[in-house]
Amino acid sequence: MGYGSRRYATVEEFRASHSSSWELELHEVLRELLVRNRSVLSIGSGECEHEIPFVLDGYDILSSDVTASAAESQRLFPALRFQQFDALNPGPIGRFDDVLVGGLDFYYADGDFTRLLGNIREILRPGGRLLFTLRYRDNAATWAIDRIGIPMSCAARRVLAAVRRTGRRWMLKPHGYRRSIADVVATAARHGFRPGRIRHAGFGVELTRVHVDWVPPIYAVLRALDRRIHVFNNAVVFEFLT
Repeated sequence: MGYGSRRYATVEEFRASHSSSWELELHEVLRELLVRNRSVLSIGSGECEHEIPFVLDGYDILSSDVTASAAESQRLFPALRFQQFDALNPGPIGRFDDVLVGGLDFYYADGDFTRLLGNIREILRPGGRLLFTLRYRDNAATWAIDRIGIPMSCAARRVLAAVRRTGRRWMLKPHGYRRSIADVVATAARHGFRPGRIRHAGFGVELTRVHVDWVPPIYAVLRALDRRIHVFNNAVVFEFLT
């Protein structure tokens, strides 16, 4: 992900690099679900771009990741608390009212995914919640994007590169694991979680994989439609209760 190698001259530069529409939409959802007086462990925080707005607003959040990914963020935002932590092989970190996972679903095969949720369950206090973000959904639309749209785009780029003799090569790269909403709910249920609220963000982001955003008027219409149908968004946030 490049964590640890990025540098930002100013706070404004950091914020500008994390101000995409999908991130702002996700923050709106998190503001609805997070509770100020509850202690939160955030897992897979990266540069902590999702946590920082809430830390600055007085929320009790400890960010974490498997690598020391937040050094630059802590320099810019001294109030940010961060600890290296591997949720698959957890060391001592305490117990929390809530655990926030901003987007780890696509990294793990089924065995590790269920292990992840089981480990999270163990560090929640009684009455705790898991706020889990499904970033890469499995549905008919995303199947068509992955299996038809992206291969066609790659083939077109290869032809164009050959015609123009650019010397560039285009290759398909494995994307990661996709899961449906039902998959996530079923896995969480095996560890004693029951679904609460479900919210959506990142409307239309999946369409950028086939470059619909290159035609802004069409993309704007499809994004507006996606706010209603919830098919092409790239963030589904679950509130799981214990």
